[in-house]
Amino acid sequence: SMRDKIPIASSWDCLQLVFGRRSGITIEGDSMLPTLKTGDRVLIDKNSAINVGDISVASQPFRSSVKIVKRLAAIESDGRLFLSGDNPNESSDSRAFGSVIRSNVIGKVVYRMT
Repeated sequence: SMRDKIPIASSWDCLQLVFGRRSGITIEGDSMLPTLKTGDRVLIDKNSAINVGDISVASQPFRSSVKIVKRLAAIESDGRLFLSGDNPNESSDSRAFGSVIRSNVIGKVVYRMT
């Protein structure tokens, strides 16, 4: 399943969280089902390159305090990023608020914590 494509964090990855090299976020809502579900904790790498197909954490363009977890669906010709949820019926994403600029992206989801 898609869920199995996100590796489980090792104790070393969790240590990097403690030292601030990575940050953690808890998933809320159903927009990334079946890949991620409410209550899943994921580790974000703020320095990792993000490619089409990767799951990213971004600031919502019109409410920057709101963090969204979406898959990078496409990089548009002007360099803007089109983000979409894996569960489109439950997702507010680039279909609603348009593509986002690269600086809106905080990092890439690299691990799921058990």
